[in-house]
Amino acid sequence: MYRLTGSRRSYDWGSETSMFEFLGGDPDGAPFAELWLGAHPTGPSMAHTSTGAAGLDKVIESDPITHLGHQVQAEFGRLPYLLKLLAPARPLSMQVHPTPEMAQAGFHEEETRGVPVTDPGRNFKDEYHKPEMVYALTRFEGLVGFRTKDQVHSLLSRLGGPVTAALDAVASAAAEAGLRNGLRQLLQLSTEDLDHVVAACRHLAATSSDPEERRAYGTVDELARVYPGDVGAVVSLLLNRVLLEPGQLVFLGDGIPHAYLSGFGLELMANSDNVLRLGLTSKHLDSNAMIDALDFTSTGYDVESAPNGAVTHVFAPPVPEFSLSISHPERADGPHTLPGDGPRVLICVEGTIQATTDGEPQGLRLNRGESIFVPAADGPLTVKGSGTVAQAFVPRSEK
Repeated sequence: MYRLTGSRRSYDWGSETSMFEFLGGDPDGAPFAELWLGAHPTGPSMAHTSTGAAGLDKVIESDPITHLGHQVQAEFGRLPYLLKLLAPARPLSMQVHPTPEMAQAGFHEEETRGVPVTDPGRNFKDEYHKPEMVYALTRFEGLVGFRTKDQVHSLLSRLGGPVTAALDAVASAAAEAGLRNGLRQLLQLSTEDLDHVVAACRHLAATSSDPEERRAYGTVDELARVYPGDVGAVVSLLLNRVLLEPGQLVFLGDGIPHAYLSGFGLELMANSDNVLRLGLTSKHLDSNAMIDALDFTSTGYDVESAPNGAVTHVFAPPVPEFSLSISHPERADGPHTLPGDGPRVLICVEGTIQATTDGEPQGLRLNRGESIFVPAADGPLTVKGSGTVAQAFVPRSEK
């Protein structure tokens, strides 16, 4: 097992305090938005091996069978997931992640044109899709997935004026085409129109008798105060506002629009950095690419919670790259063996735990915020102690 030092991301939306408090460090006055625990080439964790510290991607490349195991090496040829700590202080960009086919085509097209990967105008940083899920460590809020066509129509109908064209577009076609056409119309709103719609939403948020309406219109007002003149604030009317309590999780497949608003959590995703943005950001926007990537057939969302009293619960999304287990070893009678094998990333999210394997029988002690990488060759992973530990792992292939 190797202790990890995560790769820091200081995006402007990040909290200046939350991550430091969780990790037990002193704030340095700069935002600390994300901590990457994985082997993505643009931000690998440092693995502390017996011969010194090195990027986890390089450590894995030095002996892929030992670190990944035969199955993961054959199927993916790399660590296929990326685990992150996420600490937004204000809303993140409204975004979507492409399908594998779109990511591959887009990446190779930009490579052919010679667009540097570091170019802020580049859409595709790699050739992989990026399904993801968020596990709340505190109350966590976000926008996730489309509302139904009827819900969108109802919200827009209370506004009138500048959104009339969008309202007509939603009403004039079947669900998928209606949402797509309505979104295209909203994207054409002028700055003056946006100000008018935001003012109308602010009024309705204060006067509507319907709690869901007040919440939806209030979200527009909330976002517009942070990102004045940004169309993403109005586009939020098309999306569901979701609240996760600590211990709850939501999964986002390819094509599902989302924007994280506040809270602190774990984010587990396929090992990719492909993000297509529509608004609520100062970064590169490409509305056409995002609309192409959106899944307009998918509405609603599912929130999953671990059963009360469970020693371990596995969140298993319908993707081959990753699963997440959350364990409370003090609930077990003695040392508790975690599910999963292959390459694993373990992080203590509460209390203190001791992790041992056949390859590391003395074990490693982890306090809150500390993490390790467990190679496939180390065998079963056992934990004990008083705390909560999250484990990212690759589910066994059914092939």
